Amino acid sequence: MNEDPSSPAATAPNGAVAFLQDLVRLNTENPPGEVGEAMEWLAVSLEGRGFEVERHPVPAPFARHYGRSDVLNLIVRHNFGSGPTVALHAPMDTLPAGSGWRRDPFGAEIHDGLLHGRGARDSKADVAAYVAALEHLVAEPAGLSGTLELHLTADEETGGFLGPAFLLGHELTQPDAVIAAGTSYQVVVGQEGVLHLEVLVRGVQAHASRPEDGVDAMAATAPLLDRALEVAKQAPRPLTISTIEGGRGVNLVADRVRFTIDRRLAPDEDGEAVEAALIGTLEGAHSGPAELECRRLLLAEPVTPTPPSERLAEILSRHAEDAMGRPVPVVSAPVVSGARHYALAGIPTALFGVGPPIVGEGVDFTGDEAVSLADLGAATRAVTDAVAELLGRG
Repeated sequence: MNEDPSSPAATAPNGAVAFLQDLVRLNTENPPGEVGEAMEWLAVSLEGRGFEVERHPVPAPFARHYGRSDVLNLIVRHNFGSGPTVALHAPMDTLPAGSGWRRDPFGAEIHDGLLHGRGARDSKADVAAYVAALEHLVAEPAGLSGTLELHLTADEETGGFLGPAFLLGHELTQPDAVIAAGTSYQVVVGQEGVLHLEVLVRGVQAHASRPEDGVDAMAATAPLLDRALEVAKQAPRPLTISTIEGGRGVNLVADRVRFTIDRRLAPDEDGEAVEAALIGTLEGAHSGPAELECRRLLLAEPVTPTPPSERLAEILSRHAEDAMGRPVPVVSAPVVSGARHYALAGIPTALFGVGPPIVGEGVDFTGDEAVSLADLGAATRAVTDAVAELLGRG
């Protein structure tokens, strides 16, 4: 890679661009979520930079409960003396690459100041920025007191239960404040929630020439889908029927249908109440001999701002504005981050990292995801300065 010293890439910390390219070249798609080798590579890389790395594997039975088999969390701690503990959290897992790419999704190519690839923006650039911030503060520790931790996990796309929730639940960390993966142009303190519901309809298989010998699960599913779509029109937040599968052959009565629902939750909604109402609505639309089962896959309660999280966000916003050269507002946003587990545990938490102004901009969920290297440099500076203030400098 040959960079012009005046190019946007030159504004990023020394080594951060090459490190981010290495991260993007690692396939960490989730699903399937088999990212143990990539996390071990990351641990070895950090050890090569002189850090002590704690490896915290998730026990296989617990991981399998969430459809995973190989989950490794990493913690790096650096102590500057007595004082508060600040954690920087970023996940390594990404959405599947999908189709529609004009460039290799794992090529980490740089064009016109943008680094392209799956995870470049969400959220491997945050990993690179946080590592660079830690390196800078370790190199210039004057005036710092307290502890800075890196929390690097691999469970963002499946709820964070095997990442932040696991680390907190097993008392592997007790930070006083958390800065987590986000965007460069906003500081996020409020998050929407999400309910993922699985709906199973079980019938009895029969040959299509004698449908009366079976129980048609497909026919029993149709009114459920109709009712769910009616609910979607009235819901205060989006409701999506996200997957549907069923049947075993074109000449057979379907004995099983499965579909899933994604229901976003507004900050003032109670997730369990929304779940109970939705299940009750589906049960009310069901009749006949087919069996109906509704099962929760995920419930992430919304996060509402608190005075401590707003104070943390104000510090981040101030330093981000200095680094970005533009206003960086504190907002609540329609995101569902694994970092919510810190907030729900009562820890002041704010999302700030590398990337475009709004969710979705520059984060193409089918292809051509990219991140600005100028943002990488500015966000690294902002995080470094904010952590320095939190640890007593300034």
